[in-house]
Amino acid sequence: EHETCGVDLENAVPSGTITGSIKTIGFMVGARWGNGVLTLANGETRTFQMIGAKALETGAAKNDFVGEVYNLKNTDDFEGTYLGSSRNITVGTIGKGEGIANNDKCVVVKVRMSGTGLKTSGPAPGGIEVSFTN
Repeated sequence: EHETCGVDLENAVPSGTITGSIKTIGFMVGARWGNGVLTLANGETRTFQMIGAKALETGAAKNDFVGEVYNLKNTDDFEGTYLGSSRNITVGTIGKGEGIANNDKCVVVKVRMSGTGLKTSGPAPGGIEVSFTN
């Protein structure tokens, strides 16, 4: 069970959805960057970028993702640093290629990844920075 700012992901209604892709390249410390689109329940869309670093990654990868956003009361609250919901700041894994993270405004994202490449993965001590590009 993941503790994500008290948001009950089993019963919560998503505030919107996200889609996009992440590229990673690295040896021991990997750099990650990506772009995506946030689509709100009212149909509004915003594009965003992500950048972060993760320890113990080797090789290169490109992963596409889809997911849901929860507890987003103000669109601007989507921006920020996302950390995994587990205490050791790894992205909480629910199943193969799935993860949960939240930022300091308690906006929670639940994503499913697809793609190839990465062999090893460790903690992301600084999290992933998300900011709007439009």
